[in-house]
Amino acid sequence: MLIRPACFALLFALCASAHAREVYKCTNAQGDVAFQDKPCARDSKELTVHIAEESEYAPAPVAPVAESAAPPPPQPTPARLKPPLKPLPPLWACMNAEDGTRYISRNGAPPPRLVPLGVLGYPPKTLSEAYAPGATNRMSAPEMSKTPVDTSARGSIGAGYVQVQDECVTLNPEQTCDVLHQQLDQTNDKLDHARFKDEQAKLGAEVADIESDLGGCPN
Repeated sequence: MLIRPACFALLFALCASAHAREVYKCTNAQGDVAFQDKPCARDSKELTVHIAEESEYAPAPVAPVAESAAPPPPQPTPARLKPPLKPLPPLWACMNAEDGTRYISRNGAPPPRLVPLGVLGYPPKTLSEAYAPGATNRMSAPEMSKTPVDTSARGSIGAGYVQVQDECVTLNPEQTCDVLHQQLDQTNDKLDHARFKDEQAKLGAEVADIESDLGGCPN
């Protein structure tokens, strides 16, 4: 069977046409085949061929080529974290049991001690009770007489000893930092007025220790 080249051209043209729906395949008595868009001659064998619509042959849509992705924006630099503060040294404010004066201690439980009752003001005595009558006259010439000594029962009680212990309370962080700053100022002042090398070395070491302790205080 012979297929004419012109028939191929017609077939392709019909396939490319958006409006083509069907063509006719015509085979004559000699066996020649022809494709045409109109019915075959009466002496030819006719076969209708349906041509797919253009949309069926349309190429699949090509996905757009993604543009080169832009580099991600730089991440913000994290804020620099401050190093944690070192622990503050524990400090206590203590009251002296003898006279009520106050002082700063690094020991919240000072050991008890013995003191004479007289130091605590017991028993209370006036001058006339402490000295015998006429003692004032004798005191005007101390070389002529000795200072009178109370040997009464009341005097012996005052000379007795009693155990006492200072009372202490813990300082909070803010109070601790205030005390350390005060100690640093006082120690620096002493260092500025120190004359001897050994004293300067001792005070310099104290300044270094206090400055180290202040590392636990906010600026």
